[in-house]
Amino acid sequence: MFPQVVNLKMKEEEPKDLPRIGKSFLFDFDKGDFVIRDGRLVEISDIDAVKGWIDKVLRTEKYKYKIYERKDKNEYGVIVEDLIIGKNLPKDFIEAELKREISQSLMKHPMIKSISNWKIEKKTSYLNLSFKVNLIDGESFNKEVKSYARG
Repeated sequence: MFPQVVNLKMKEEEPKDLPRIGKSFLFDFDKGDFVIRDGRLVEISDIDAVKGWIDKVLRTEKYKYKIYERKDKNEYGVIVEDLIIGKNLPKDFIEAELKREISQSLMKHPMIKSISNWKIEKKTSYLNLSFKVNLIDGESFNKEVKSYARG
């Protein structure tokens, strides 16, 4: 009554190629310069390159520097100064906007899947931020930005 099906094989999906992080160079934000060892720039890759990229994004105020201007207004950096300097906005509003702005900016990186586990402490014009960065390959790491001053 039912047709007999012999050797039915499902086509297996090939694993999708993950974006490559590429390489970058270690930057010392305290000294304001690239790290040099034995006369060469120190190369970083994988998660360390993502961490370095995050540090650069968080330290760059969006729309402030002409070099990052784009016609599509999809600029590099974050808007933080407008939220914390010279304003007396409600704490919940500031925290929600910081989470939105930082998540939106960081998720432009092809390896970042999501940002979670937020902790935000605001003191005058300083921020102490911590959050978890979840990558598309299943890896994750915690990121802390201590005494993050603007202005």
